[in-house]
Amino acid sequence: MLAFSVRLTLMVGPLVHALVIPPSAHVAACIALRRVCNIRSCAGDPSALASTAAAIDSIWSLPSTQAGTRRALAARERDASTHAELWARADWDDHTRKDRLLQILVRWPQSTLARALAPSLLVLSAWSCVVWKAHFTMTASALGWLATPLTLLLAFRVNSVIARLHEARTMWGQFIVTTRNLGEILAATSTDELPLADRALCCRYLVAFGWCAKAATRHGEEDVRPILHALLPRSEARAVAAARKPALALLALLRHATQRRDFSSHVARSVTDGLSELNRVYGGLERLLSMAFSPMYMRHTQRGLLLWLGMLPCGLLGAGCTSVAKLVLVVTCVAYLMLGIDEIAIQIEQPFEVLPLHSLAAILTKDIADAVLHDVHADSEAARMVV
Repeated sequence: MLAFSVRLTLMVGPLVHALVIPPSAHVAACIALRRVCNIRSCAGDPSALASTAAAIDSIWSLPSTQAGTRRALAARERDASTHAELWARADWDDHTRKDRLLQILVRWPQSTLARALAPSLLVLSAWSCVVWKAHFTMTASALGWLATPLTLLLAFRVNSVIARLHEARTMWGQFIVTTRNLGEILAATSTDELPLADRALCCRYLVAFGWCAKAATRHGEEDVRPILHALLPRSEARAVAAARKPALALLALLRHATQRRDFSSHVARSVTDGLSELNRVYGGLERLLSMAFSPMYMRHTQRGLLLWLGMLPCGLLGAGCTSVAKLVLVVTCVAYLMLGIDEIAIQIEQPFEVLPLHSLAAILTKDIADAVLHDVHADSEAARMVV
């Protein structure tokens, strides 16, 4: 009996093993079956993709999506690198070129910083001539006593302004990453959970949200109504444009469009977390926009700087300066460096005026369109091949 069982096992075992589907083949079959199901469900509504793609393409001809003529002071210097624009490989190569010091000297007359400081430098030069003529003198040690607290004031002001600029760049980076990630999650969601029409509508919401956030950080000076009317249904476009904060109105529409769907638990959690993160980041952008660094501190620093620069020619004359030309030259050079620090701080204190927000919003639009619409394009093409 035992021998018979052994022979039966040896005969039937290979046959059973041949009939068992390997795990990898089983997974591949499931993926293929799900893709065919998605293709068939997408093929029933091909107009949602075409209309959304056409709507996104149409916004590039609108004035609201053009680079515009108003540029930050830091970006008005010709043939010079600036943090107000996105850098490419050529910009980095130019920034690290071996003859960069010579180029800086050649471009000095075109410097926007020098032009902004020219009136103040002329006044201080004239004051130096008056000091030389009237022979106003003081001990040089008096300047040293004032220089230490003035240095601390300037250092703290510059550090605070740089921190604001860094925070604004970080928040815009988080804004782009979170929006793009949310679009990719919606694109990867099954059409059984999020139909093609709703997915395309969410894509429109995300694109409009990026442009509305960019307009909000420019104090609402840019009209986003043409973008809203190009992307959204007429009733929703009017409602969002009339809202006190159009970006938050779009976020509410996006939340309503996604939360009414019967998502699986992990997709629902990811979408909810993404929307909450967008709300948090937008609140951070509003905080940086509306809460400035202490104006009293800024005025105190500037008054101390002007007081020290006004005393500088008197101290130099008391230290033994031998000619008016030397006096004017030294005062002008020192004033250029000291006032330049304060001027740079003023230029970047409002970070959204110098960040390349237009380029960032345009890149975000293309990224969202690629993430949400690319898979639908592929599915529609595959559906035609299946048929």
